[in-house]
Amino acid sequence: MYSFNLAVLISGSGSNLQAIIDAVENGIIKTAKVALVVSSREGVFGLERAKKHSIPATVINNKSTAKLLGELKKHKIDGIVLAGYLSILPPNVVKAFENKIINVHPALLPMFGGKGFYGLKVHEAVLASGVKYSGATVHMVDCGVDTGAVLIRGVVCVLDDDTAESLQKRVLEVEHKIIVHAVRALSGGYIADYINKPPVLRSTSDKEGIHNYADGLKKLSEALVSADSEGI
Repeated sequence: MYSFNLAVLISGSGSNLQAIIDAVENGIIKTAKVALVVSSREGVFGLERAKKHSIPATVINNKSTAKLLGELKKHKIDGIVLAGYLSILPPNVVKAFENKIINVHPALLPMFGGKGFYGLKVHEAVLASGVKYSGATVHMVDCGVDTGAVLIRGVVCVLDDDTAESLQKRVLEVEHKIIVHAVRALSGGYIADYINKPPVLRSTSDKEGIHNYADGLKKLSEALVSADSEGI
């Protein structure tokens, strides 16, 4: 039934890992299974999730490249999902699985991505910026940081009374949805469709507001680009 072996790399509770496991077990993801879980840290709850579902799991420091590649080969891994993985993959791992690694990031890339943007720091930066919408992005992994091709985005409103923690909670719910879509595309062989035209998940009630906001940002960007560069 399953023809695509996934390795899911984690560093914490593994809620995105659970979303993938549930989608496989419920038949939403039909072509892939989680064949290996790798954690960069000891004692995280994501390892317990793997154990509960009888999935092989191990802890590997991100500097132990040979060990990681060995485990990936041992379990005949076809693709990798970085799901709350807080380490940077070594270039030789990225190259060994070129176009077969995806990552979920808790913001609307290219905004609020790159070095230093992880965990609550992302949501704190979003709130400090004053933007009205945030969300999550699944993208291809290259040798940069959050620089790979965008595959799918999910959008949420930023509320007036949001804290970094409350925003993080709502964005995480979106992550669980879009990571499943991306895994289906990766394992199903139609990831190129997502690269060519990344879909956006958002509630129907937010559609008009998002369009108006995006149009306003576009016009502002065009105005700034075309304006004189002289200081005031």
